[in-house]
Amino acid sequence: MLETRRAMALAEVRDKSMAIVKRLHSLEAFQQATRVLTYVASKDNEVDTRPLIESLLPEGKDVLVPIAEPGGHMTWSRLDALSELRPARFGILEPAPEFKRPTSPTAGDVVLVPGVAFAPDGYRIGYGGGYFDRFMAGFPGTKIGLAYDLQIVEKPPVEVHDVPVDMVVTEAKVYRC
Repeated sequence: MLETRRAMALAEVRDKSMAIVKRLHSLEAFQQATRVLTYVASKDNEVDTRPLIESLLPEGKDVLVPIAEPGGHMTWSRLDALSELRPARFGILEPAPEFKRPTSPTAGDVVLVPGVAFAPDGYRIGYGGGYFDRFMAGFPGTKIGLAYDLQIVEKPPVEVHDVPVDMVVTEAKVYRC
């Protein structure tokens, strides 16, 4: 799946990412969210969240981005501008130390979840670190996976610690899990 995604042309990534973001904006859960917790696309042609972040910041909606902590846990930091980000562990973009603003997620928030593959029932294959699964296990808000249609698979392997998302948004469809 990663090889297929990596082989996508940049124009295809851009166009499909824009379609996914448009579909995301139409969701009631997203519209009503107090804050948006989102990964910042930085590798393997992930669904690009940077244009989404750029559109949310001037609207006054709080955007939180993850920080990978030692021990496999994530904390979240309020972001004021994409320019505050720097490559960190695993090449993932995180706030530079001087821009870290720890913020605790709440039930009114939406988290946008990356993945290598997603099933229509919301289970996903991540990158293997378990960061998002550990976070989602205690997250009281709405969990939304972002993926290209080509990433939808019928039966990914599921382990006891895996936590499904509530929805998966692709360029063609919204899967309500």
